[in-house]
Amino acid sequence: MDLGPFYPVEKPLESDADLTRLKGHASRAKGEVIELVGRILKQDGAPVPGARLELWQANAAGRYLHHGDHSDQLPIDPDFQGYALQRTDAKGQFRFLTVKPADYPAGDYMRAAHIHFDVEGKYQRLITQMYFPTDPALLAQDLTLQHDLWGKNNPIPDNIFGKLTPGASTLEKGATLCQFDIVLWRG
Repeated sequence: MDLGPFYPVEKPLESDADLTRLKGHASRAKGEVIELVGRILKQDGAPVPGARLELWQANAAGRYLHHGDHSDQLPIDPDFQGYALQRTDAKGQFRFLTVKPADYPAGDYMRAAHIHFDVEGKYQRLITQMYFPTDPALLAQDLTLQHDLWGKNNPIPDNIFGKLTPGASTLEKGATLCQFDIVLWRG
């Protein structure tokens, strides 16, 4: 099972739901703070309580905190956690505070901004990504995204995008709320 090119082999010391602040750091992660919320659901819409959810992502400059990310022209943010782990609540809900990742170079094309998820329900595991609504030309040239869509790219399915509501965060005044539900066929 492919976890993506920058799955954190060495987990950071912190894995809590706030990726923007690290214990003992005076500064906060750079970038646009977003509150990422969603639900893990079965195909019939029932919640999946207790699902294990890992999240990892690039920082606001497009760099992963990973030994394999050799994008030396992009800065590492020492105040950004880049990884989180939690279980869904009784209603299948999750909530993270993070920063919006940037697009980044991947060889001869650009990867569109995205967040990786590894979800384990009771009967199923799913590796997936959430993308941010962006320029259609950027999405069209993202070869990884095009491969993952298996030709279902005209039009691109809406369910790969987080639904953004500026200023609607409940955790960070003025921050954007990003809603993203994930469906596990068997839960």
